[in-house]
Amino acid sequence: MKVGTDAVLLGSWANVDDVKRILDIGTGSGVIALMAAQRTNDTLIDAVEIEKHDAEQARENVLNSPWPTRVFVHIVAVQD
Repeated sequence: MKVGTDAVLLGSWANVDDVKRILDIGTGSGVIALMAAQRTNDTLIDAVEIEKHDAEQARENVLNSPWPTRVFVHIVAVQD
C-alpha cells in the first residue's frame, strides 16, 4: 500500500502533545499510527482496520518499527 500525501500531512499536523492514548481509525498501512508513535514517548496507539490484508501490512510495518510495544493493530470494524 502506498503512503499518501494526506496521511503524511495528517500525521504531521495532528496535535499529540501530552496524550496518553491515540485511536487511528482506518489505519491502512499504519503510517499515521507510526508517525504518532515517533512523535511521542509513552503514548499507546490502537490502530483499527477492517480490511484483513491492510491490517496485516500495518502489523508488519509496526513489527519492523522501533515501536512494536506501543502500537497495536486490530482487525475489526470500529463499531465493534
